Amino acid sequence: MRHIFIINPVAGGGKAQKEIADAVHSLLKDGNIDYEIYFTKFKGDAENFIMAKYSEHVPCVFYACGGDGTLHEVVNAACGLDNISIGIIPCGSGNDFVKNFDEYSNFQSIQSQIDGQSIDLDLIKINNKYAVSVCNIGLDADAAFNMHKFKKLPFVSGSGRYYLSVLYCLLSKLGKNLEVVIDDNEILKGSFLLGVMANGHSYGGGYKCAPLASVNDGIMDLCFVDKLSRFKIMSVIGSYKKGTHLINPKVNKYISYFKCRHVKMTGKEPLNVCIDGEGYTYDEVDVSVAKGALKFWIPKGTEIQQVKELSQ
Repeated sequence: MRHIFIINPVAGGGKAQKEIADAVHSLLKDGNIDYEIYFTKFKGDAENFIMAKYSEHVPCVFYACGGDGTLHEVVNAACGLDNISIGIIPCGSGNDFVKNFDEYSNFQSIQSQIDGQSIDLDLIKINNKYAVSVCNIGLDADAAFNMHKFKKLPFVSGSGRYYLSVLYCLLSKLGKNLEVVIDDNEILKGSFLLGVMANGHSYGGGYKCAPLASVNDGIMDLCFVDKLSRFKIMSVIGSYKKGTHLINPKVNKYISYFKCRHVKMTGKEPLNVCIDGEGYTYDEVDVSVAKGALKFWIPKGTEIQQVKELSQ
């Protein structure tokens, strides 16, 4: 088994990547483990590298060393390839996917990773792309799309640009008029502030949007928030972040939550869609569960988190 560490040099501000490379070399350079470290050079470079390595016909684990966006790129390049597993060493700004596991500090341990094993996890397929964690639309997706408007501002970090973009979107027209067909037999129609189709329970750096979601149950969780006034948004967002929005009586009246396997969604105009934080635009969004489609490399001592009873 070859262990290949694909490092995104800019994820999370680029602070931890050298430490990861040094830790890998320190542990493995004098042993009998077949390993390689590769620093990506541009967005999309991981796919070219993975296909080149796959052509060598050696069983591999590809570790995405970055955030959820890096994992998204590696998964969409390597998913479905024979004798390939995909792991993650989180060093991005959000790192929400690993929060679906107990003892997720083991993802930072190179030894625990090397001693790990491959398990089957679900993915969500959105048109021709896969999501590992969450696909979202609405206010937060539009904020991600509009970050470029603030790119040239001096002394403003990536998170700063995001919060400026959120403010920009809050001052713009709110609400997406959507028709959502769920499992071909239930229709949700209305104007929504935002919506998520979730495999994992969190996104956006810790917003627990789908507190009942599990990454291996063969089901995705939908959570749509009604269009709200700007004042009301501020009273709801705290509960949405903590994951108590399903049981908070002051909030859950604005929430539509479903478990399903297939969704078709259309709007009156093309939809900005974020898939694991990466932006796409679609006229129609077709979403389905790809059960067991991800051969995921889980570190030794780590287990899939069990869904817990909701409490405020």
